[in-house]
Amino acid sequence: MKNTIGIIQELVQWFEKFVEANPDTEVDLNSFIIWVNTKLFEDDHADHDAHDNAHLDMELTFLMALQNRHYRTYAKKALNDSDLSSPEGFSFLYHLNLVDSYRKMELIKMHHLEPPSGIEVLKRLLKRGFIEEFDDPDDGRAKRINITESGKRKIKEILPKMEQVFSRMSADMSTGEKMHVISFLKNMNNFHEREISKL
Repeated sequence: MKNTIGIIQELVQWFEKFVEANPDTEVDLNSFIIWVNTKLFEDDHADHDAHDNAHLDMELTFLMALQNRHYRTYAKKALNDSDLSSPEGFSFLYHLNLVDSYRKMELIKMHHLEPPSGIEVLKRLLKRGFIEEFDDPDDGRAKRINITESGKRKIKEILPKMEQVFSRMSADMSTGEKMHVISFLKNMNNFHEREISKL
């Protein structure tokens, strides 16, 4: 068993490797912990061959896709008794509640929806009086949308139920586990944003 000094020395060595491996990364404790955790995991699984990695990629992708299905199942149940018929409708309203307004396509792209699908969501919200549209003063061809007082009341009404959905989606993880998952997913999301922009 290592004594306290030995552990500290080992931590210093890991930190030096972290700084060397990430010269352009802003040094902070969270990034360092995630990096060490990743390196230790890689060392424990260094005997995986290419076939194993391909299997891991497939399983990871499948499990991430399942999370979206689980979310939609929970969200649809939470929204069942409301005038919001889809998780996208809730998300549109929620984000509009945080700002003065968005351009239509700006909001649709933010949610990675195909334009026809996004327009249908907006039409349903407009029909129910939760949002309103107006001409964009900076672009005569574009329309902007904002949330109405009715929409604000609807968000206030439904948010407690959706917060229960978000809590359930975290699967009883600790705060530290949530921070780790968020960091990993942010890195993955940034990667895919860059890749998709090249298509």
